[in-house]
Amino acid sequence: MGLQWQANVGRFDQVLRIGIGAILIWVGFVDTDLIGDRLIATLVGLFGVLNLIAALLRVCPVYTMAGINTNNPDD
Repeated sequence: MGLQWQANVGRFDQVLRIGIGAILIWVGFVDTDLIGDRLIATLVGLFGVLNLIAALLRVCPVYTMAGINTNNPDD
């Protein structure tokens, strides 16, 4: 009984994740003056990277565990 990695991220969700991921990567890794604490900035940047990975693969492990699917087969 394992997790099945099926596409569960729809196009609109994918575009949002790419945008939000890029912003979080910028804030966490590039513009380091916005967040004073280096650990928090790194965590924000890593969260952005995870969002980009989920958007590119169109699979979100959290969605899988929660039973959420925003993927429309017509996309």
